[in-house]
Amino acid sequence: MPIRSLFGKTYHLIERSLDIARLRHGVIAGNVANLDTPGYRPKEINFDKALKDSLERNPVDLTRTHALHFGAQGGRYETSYEEHAERVDIDQEMSRLAENNLRYQADVEVLLRKFSMLKYGITEGGR
Repeated sequence: MPIRSLFGKTYHLIERSLDIARLRHGVIAGNVANLDTPGYRPKEINFDKALKDSLERNPVDLTRTHALHFGAQGGRYETSYEEHAERVDIDQEMSRLAENNLRYQADVEVLLRKFSMLKYGITEGGR
C-alpha cells in the first residue's frame, strides 16, 4: 500500500498548519520583544492566506536515493509578512499569541486522533 494513502491529505494539511503556526508564533514573539524599540513596526502572518498559498503550491520533487525511502509530501514554502500597525500593542499581540496557541493545540489534537485511529486499525482492526 502506498504511503500517501496511509497518511492522506489531512496529515499534509495539519503539517502545513503546524508549520505556519510555528512561524507565526516567532513573528508575534519578535513583536513583543521589540515592544520598546523605537521605529519598530510590528509584523504579522495572515494564517489563512499563508495556509491557502502553501497548499496551492506543488510539492518539491526530491530524488529517491534508495527504493525504501518515502517520497516527499511537501516542501519549503515562503510566508509573507505584513506590517499591520505603527506601534506594538501588547494587548493585541498577546491576543494573537493566545489565538495562535489555541490553533496549534487544536491541530496537535487532530493529529493525535488521526494517529490513534491508525494505531487502532493496526492493533485492533483485524480482530
